[in-house]
Amino acid sequence: MQHLEMIAAQNQDYERLMVGDGEGYHWLPYLIFLAHPDYASPVVNTDTGGFRLAHGPAGPSSLMGNMPSGEVSVMLGGSAAFGFGASCDEETIPSHLATGPDAVPWLNLACNGFNSTQELIVFLLHRHQLPVIKDIVVFSGVNTLVLAGLPGADRDYGQFFFSGPFARRLGIPDPAEQPTALTRFARSAGRLVGRGEEKSREARRADPDGVLPPAERLNLALRAAGRDLDRLVELAAPTGARIHYVLQPVSTWTRKPYTTEERVLIEERGEMYKGLFSMILDPAVHDEYAAGMEAVCKDRSIPFLNLNTALGSGPEAKDWLFVDLVHLTDVGYRLSTEVLRAELDLAGASSGPLP
Repeated sequence: MQHLEMIAAQNQDYERLMVGDGEGYHWLPYLIFLAHPDYASPVVNTDTGGFRLAHGPAGPSSLMGNMPSGEVSVMLGGSAAFGFGASCDEETIPSHLATGPDAVPWLNLACNGFNSTQELIVFLLHRHQLPVIKDIVVFSGVNTLVLAGLPGADRDYGQFFFSGPFARRLGIPDPAEQPTALTRFARSAGRLVGRGEEKSREARRADPDGVLPPAERLNLALRAAGRDLDRLVELAAPTGARIHYVLQPVSTWTRKPYTTEERVLIEERGEMYKGLFSMILDPAVHDEYAAGMEAVCKDRSIPFLNLNTALGSGPEAKDWLFVDLVHLTDVGYRLSTEVLRAELDLAGASSGPLP
């Protein structure tokens, strides 16, 4: 299975993008982290700020690199919006959307590991740099739900990925000696998903009351998403931009039959994801969460698209779409783009800014 080895090789490139080659994570104020800036490889490339390049007919565009002079659209989200798993920058959703009929350039402001609050903050921090905005797509949902199930998620400002290295960077004592909310999570998620199941069990034994019951996790994630969408609507209103919310796909949520490649990658090689993600993999969790997110969006007059339904119901469901539980192949990203373009009218005429 030569193609599987290629997937494994390119995923290593994505891991190096986040943790660097010896220099560690790219820590930043307010956002906590971002991808390493000026990263260059055949698979993934970032600009001087750490934002991934998106390609259109006029070439690559990015917030801190080749900024288009006219109207743009913006992608917010975590690793799937960033395009984790794609074979190159051109195979990400923002790049595909930038090449459609009547398309405008797209800027990819997503980052591996972002939750809904970080998605909002990155837009807030860079709103002044953006020209006229046509569309904002929030391609999200999974990280916020996963983090709601970790110890201390309902305390302070909630949880975030990479908090283990972040705690050590701040000089916080070893979690075994100082079981605070932050360090409890450092035990459960020292890296993005590594050693998740075992460490999460340890954290729950140390503080069983620190982990919310399933129903409360779901409600916490929905409240966080709604709060952050409220602020995004306020920030985007003066631009006249249309905001869209896309619930990102999870392989088990789509209920698609696994191809041979997916079975190998997800069932045989996906152990590291099953720890932190095990709490959300049940399709029944998807049904409740999707209904909740749809209601959240409806209350704010934001178009909602559940990509899980689209990827799991058509004839393409038999194709190899996933490289792991939550990231797509090139085919998966292309198919997702077709659904977004059709269902959200992303190739439609711009309404322009409000007076």
